Amino acid sequence: TQSESQLTDSKIACSSRFVTELRAVLIGRQHCGKTSVINTILETRTEAEGDEDVKREGFIDGRRVSLVETPGWWKTFSLSDLSNLSKQQLVRRISLISPGPHAVLIVIRADSAFTDPDGRFLDEYVELLGPNVWTHTLVIFTRGDLIKTEVIEQRIQEEGSALKRLIEKCENKYHVFNNSNHHDRTQVEELFNKIEGIVRKNNGNNQELISPQSNSPDHQQGYKMARLAKSVPEGQGCPGCKT
Repeated sequence: TQSESQLTDSKIACSSRFVTELRAVLIGRQHCGKTSVINTILETRTEAEGDEDVKREGFIDGRRVSLVETPGWWKTFSLSDLSNLSKQQLVRRISLISPGPHAVLIVIRADSAFTDPDGRFLDEYVELLGPNVWTHTLVIFTRGDLIKTEVIEQRIQEEGSALKRLIEKCENKYHVFNNSNHHDRTQVEELFNKIEGIVRKNNGNNQELISPQSNSPDHQQGYKMARLAKSVPEGQGCPGCKT
């Protein structure tokens, strides 16, 4: 209806002026730089990655920013190597952001190769979060100080590369981070602008991670895991899976 259309247009217009709250989750393998990204965004200096640090919040440039760090995995892992408990803890971590994240940030080291097995693992892992998750995803390349942006762009454009396929699934949304320069707020503001673009494109909606209405077997499995995750104490289990 016209009134609903006007309401949506107003919501988008409001988002385009300024988003006052941003919620995001960070996904990536071990030692990819998730904690460094959060430190740079929130201007903090947390060194250890413990269970008490999985959700961190702050007010940045007038925005309330909530960030959740999900468990990492070893580079050699396939999805079959992760136990159901590990997957439950992934869902549990993300459920800490209510009603859900605006963005899912896939963190990859710019100075590390991204292979076909890496791509297949991420495809399956990210899709545990819901069938529409890719409209909310953005790739963050860490260690941007060690490799030129032009080199990253060249790797992305390589025909048939796993990295190119991932970026295309993320609708060509990516950002390069220099984690060694915590005082460079320009890169943080640019990241916020890209996340706000995700918010606008999704009409201000967050990613609804788990829904019992989906008929997808994988999504139904995710819904069951989400229910089970409520009974899993944080920090218990997760063999081979580490923050």
